[in-house]
Amino acid sequence: MQQRVITALVALAIFIPILLLGGWALELLMALIGVVSMFELLKMRKQPLVSFLSLAGLFCMLVILLPSNYLFFMNQEIDKFLVFYAGVVLMLIHMVRRPHQINVEDVAAVSFFAIYLGMGYHYLLMIRDMGLSYLFLGLIIIFANDSFAYLVGRAVGKHKLAPEVSPNKTIEGSIGGIVGAYTLSTIFLLLTPSLNISAGQNIILVLILALAGQMGDLIESTMKRYYQVKDSGHILPGHGGLVDRFDNLLIVMPLFYFVLSYLN
Repeated sequence: MQQRVITALVALAIFIPILLLGGWALELLMALIGVVSMFELLKMRKQPLVSFLSLAGLFCMLVILLPSNYLFFMNQEIDKFLVFYAGVVLMLIHMVRRPHQINVEDVAAVSFFAIYLGMGYHYLLMIRDMGLSYLFLGLIIIFANDSFAYLVGRAVGKHKLAPEVSPNKTIEGSIGGIVGAYTLSTIFLLLTPSLNISAGQNIILVLILALAGQMGDLIESTMKRYYQVKDSGHILPGHGGLVDRFDNLLIVMPLFYFVLSYLN
């Protein structure tokens, strides 16, 4: 527990100032987090990190994650998802040339990793551009949901939520996470009236994001169970890997951006 707390404090000391600063500093940090996350998933799959497939997947992930102005080879007439598609086609061509080394499942997995990570981290940057308060609201909902689900589940959890995927998660914990996220988001909205999100909208927002966050956690648990690993990595002592820490964020951020766009 002490190691977890120390790691969390160090991570927050790095992450919060960069969130406040935004701009190129946050974009660089998210690109770095994206690269490490991609390596974690590739290693989980036992995919060689120094290979055409891995490097092409890393390229595709960064194409999705980074703003278009970072991609020097693109202009306004070229859509970044067309570039991503071109990267996937190159992986398929490589599969044809090396049929005994890689197969369709390899290309599909690496392409999925690129979308999964690239979209999640990209929309964190997009929400930061919409306003720092919006991003803090999203992060409060994500981490309150995660923390309260854990605490309530340990205290009173009896009914398993998804026993075949994550035996420790309970229905009581899930409900506790939603209630905790709603409570803290309500307090935050009272302190930041400029966000102009009504009580009714907040209920809908918390329900969508909290359930999406819990699903994100279960998705990563399913992936780890499939690949027979305990953690995605070991870069965060006491927490595991970056994907372990950001699994709910990766699902929540694109949905949060969609909901905010609708509300605005």
